[in-house]
Amino acid sequence: MPEETASEEARLIAAAEQLTHCDGYVVLAVDPQTGEVDAHGPFDGLTATIKADQLRRDFDHGGLEDVTVGVVRLHRST
Repeated sequence: MPEETASEEARLIAAAEQLTHCDGYVVLAVDPQTGEVDAHGPFDGLTATIKADQLRRDFDHGGLEDVTVGVVRLHRST
């Protein structure tokens, strides 16, 4: 592998590694009917997972099975 290619690959790997570091997690709920997006957080990973599960159950119980609930990483800007 040429040296430039190896160094570019190392730079890309380092940049990808930085993306996995985050300042917390946010739970997003997206309603496809209204287009509304609701964010909850920030939380640590376990708390975000628990909150997402709670929201999923609440939406299902309320007949809103089409609302998408997900956990995303939060990156604070400086």
